[in-house]
Amino acid sequence: MPCPTTYTGDGFLVRILGQIDCQAQLLGSYGWLSLSEPGSLTSTITTGLLTLFIALFGLRLLFGPTPGTRDIVFDVLKIGLVLTLALSWPAFRTLIYDVVFLAPADIAGRIVATADGNFAERLQAIDGAIVKLSELGTGRATGALIDEAGTGASFRGIAMQDESALGWSRLFWLTGVIGSVAFFRLAAGLLLALTPLAAGLLLFDATRGLFAGWMRGLVLALVGSIGASVLLTVEIAVLTPWLEDALRVRTLGYAIPSAPTELMAMTLSFALAQLGFVWLLGKVAFMRGWISMPRIAETGTSRQHHSEWISSRSTASGSTMIQNNSSQQTEILSAGSGGSERTQIRALAVSSRDRNTNGEATSVPLVPRERLGDSWRRATPRASRLAQSRSDRR
Repeated sequence: MPCPTTYTGDGFLVRILGQIDCQAQLLGSYGWLSLSEPGSLTSTITTGLLTLFIALFGLRLLFGPTPGTRDIVFDVLKIGLVLTLALSWPAFRTLIYDVVFLAPADIAGRIVATADGNFAERLQAIDGAIVKLSELGTGRATGALIDEAGTGASFRGIAMQDESALGWSRLFWLTGVIGSVAFFRLAAGLLLALTPLAAGLLLFDATRGLFAGWMRGLVLALVGSIGASVLLTVEIAVLTPWLEDALRVRTLGYAIPSAPTELMAMTLSFALAQLGFVWLLGKVAFMRGWISMPRIAETGTSRQHHSEWISSRSTASGSTMIQNNSSQQTEILSAGSGGSERTQIRALAVSSRDRNTNGEATSVPLVPRERLGDSWRRATPRASRLAQSRSDRR
């Protein structure tokens, strides 16, 4: 299918949009057919993954735990979905291809209730009006102002030169239109071309995240095309009456000193809005999970019950620890011959440390036992026999 040739001058925008749309559809259709062709590397990989999945499923039925009915149904559905996406062009074209490429224009037309006519031709009409306004200029040399006392009636203090502002306005207009259409259409074509490879990634848990990312990208391309069409329709509705009025005033011979700045502000704002749409719709398409909000009415009461339960448990555990420490200390102090002295001293130290860590524990005076060896300590100074005999002779 030959795509239209682009050239400069009249009809530039409508032809470049037709070229982009044609290239995206060729990328999606012929890319899918080439990757799903028997004998290709992608077809071999997908067939190998499908064979491995069926073999593992059979081994589970023979030797492993018997899967439930729900698991069997989902596995069969996955096999059918992979076969549909990777091997059946009629089913793939009906379910996904036509939806991605043809649905956005129909949905956007129903949302904004546009008038009859080709959408690309309406965009081209806006571009032609901007070009004609640039040719006519603002009427600086005439000095004929339609409203002497109105806002913008003087050429003093303008933001930019007239020619520069009109040139930048057309640049922002073309960039916003071509950039948004090219991004979403070409992204959709690339993702559709990778469908035979992405379908095989659905079979296993380790690669299912890549398949989910492919699906989210396809949803972004679909929703983004709808959003871009709606925003461009709104921009057409804003610029069309403004350009008609500006051209009518210039045709009558009057000057329009404020037109370049106004046109540049409008086109730049809508170009930035296109970028904001891409970011917002990307957040929507790649949103993970569901946002769970706590019930505020029950939050305070549940927190109060939880704090009361914690305080009661802490009080009960504190009293239990005090009783245990007191009983251990009583047993250690009353046992005179049980165990060694060193063991009893360590037990006293441990019980004392446990008692000090508890803020509510009562202080119990501990009298340590006589340490090992104190009862056999020498009470008199040591003197040798030689020294004693020497003192006796003296």
